[in-house]
Amino acid sequence: MYGWGSMMIELQTQQLLELLNKNDTLKIKGFSVSHIPDGRVIIDRAGHVHGIWDYNGEDYVWVSPSSSEPLFRAGDAQAALLYTLVILGRV
Repeated sequence: MYGWGSMMIELQTQQLLELLNKNDTLKIKGFSVSHIPDGRVIIDRAGHVHGIWDYNGEDYVWVSPSSSEPLFRAGDAQAALLYTLVILGRV
């Protein structure tokens, strides 16, 4: 059974996942978005991971595949989407 904190993390993760999956820019650029069992959201293209979002209970945390440390924190799903578009817009 989920505790309140676990449910909130899952809801926040699902919110971001929906925003990313509905985004036409990411689709046009060939990115796919998946939710893996540990709760993270993976953004990849052609089998190469370009970024990972994790919701830690307070913020969405962006980790680049070239780093093990968070590079950016977003306070809500919309801010996380915008950051994703800026970062992946260069790719």
